[in-house]
Amino acid sequence: MLTIEEFQKSFYKNLDDSVLCGEVASTDVIYCFELPCNSRQSRSYKQKDDDPFILPVMLTDLVPRSAFTSHSRSEKNFAIPFIVVVTQDQARSVDDIYDAVVERLQQWTVNARDLYTWEVRPFADDAVTIPISRVSPIDTLAEIKENGDEMIMVEGDIADQKVLADQDDDGMEPVGDGVAHAVHTKPNMFNLRLHTGYKGYTTSGYGARIEPWDGRSEEVGLGAPLLKEGDALFCEFDEHVKEYFFGSSYSHKQLIDSRRREFETFLHPELVEARKAAAETKNKGISLDDCLAEFTKKEQLGEDDLWYCPRCKKHQQATKKFDLWKVPDILAVHLKRFSNSRALRDKIDDFVDFPIEGLDLTALVGERLVGTRLAQSGVDIHELGIREVEEPLIYDLYAVDEHLGGLGGGHYRAFALNHVTEQWYHFDDSFVTRAEAREAVVSLMFNFCAVGVI
Repeated sequence: MLTIEEFQKSFYKNLDDSVLCGEVASTDVIYCFELPCNSRQSRSYKQKDDDPFILPVMLTDLVPRSAFTSHSRSEKNFAIPFIVVVTQDQARSVDDIYDAVVERLQQWTVNARDLYTWEVRPFADDAVTIPISRVSPIDTLAEIKENGDEMIMVEGDIADQKVLADQDDDGMEPVGDGVAHAVHTKPNMFNLRLHTGYKGYTTSGYGARIEPWDGRSEEVGLGAPLLKEGDALFCEFDEHVKEYFFGSSYSHKQLIDSRRREFETFLHPELVEARKAAAETKNKGISLDDCLAEFTKKEQLGEDDLWYCPRCKKHQQATKKFDLWKVPDILAVHLKRFSNSRALRDKIDDFVDFPIEGLDLTALVGERLVGTRLAQSGVDIHELGIREVEEPLIYDLYAVDEHLGGLGGGHYRAFALNHVTEQWYHFDDSFVTRAEAREAVVSLMFNFCAVGVI
């Protein structure tokens, strides 16, 4: 299984085992391709000499190209890219590479039958057939039988094909004394272009370039594979051929991946529950206690982030946890208010509730907990530099810094308490107005930090 991120009809990021889950945003579009070989996305994988080539394939419009340059020009992709696996033997011929691409391409078009040249041959016991997956011609009628088989009846002189639901039978359904055979792929349906500079199936655009097949043949030598690691394939379609195989929607001014409309959307039950819980949390708001609990929560490290154990002298899967050991007299709490993704940096506007009085951190501060246990066991904690373990760590809200705007700019304001008069004030540049304490808490929807004092 190969997992990769798609952006603007191209592959944007190779999601190998070095990518953290936290780097994937909810708006990212991720595709998983089932391959007949190891996807080689693990850092521990050791490449073998007979490994097939795994290449990204982009579908793009046919654009005139100067005969005097081999550099890549701006491609206009029109469909979701896909991955093709080309064996070492197939890689020795451009025609075989073309056939491998067509075999994968048929999964994206309802007119897969017309990617091949067909003929009807007399039926024989030793007949060899080329099965076409999910054949669905335009002029067809489908009948579902009681046993679950689907009989596709093709109008015209093409024989009927029986597609079994369990895909166990690769034979063609005989009609009279003949059977339909897919002889070979139709040539020249698209121009197959070779691009280089696609490390990890992606490119920034600066290192990529078009490489002629003739030049690659001269470089690798006669009979050697024409492909290399970091290659990509572009299928350039004429406008009319593109419209026939993939359909179009001129009312929306964009082409449609015709087979993609048949794909069902699957939502994992855990994802549904997580989204539901997140929506409920956003509606009811988040408390500062929730933020502190999340900050001090134990985290299970993955198999790729092993910790070296000095006792057993080897790497082990471990857990990581932050704790509060000591807290100051004046406590400043900084809230993360900005999220970063590939193409978007946005502000988090979730409401964070904060008690105006009586924020008790006693149970979260490790020094107090350890000091209390040691004192109860008779240890002189003063010699250890631990003092006043019996005094609770309770904070009252003293001031709030408020930021209006986004990452590109904004405006700062503040709420603060006059501890002499016990009156709250709102400071906006040179303007100062009286305020209520609750107004400062509500402003936590926008702030960078809240400041409290014992």
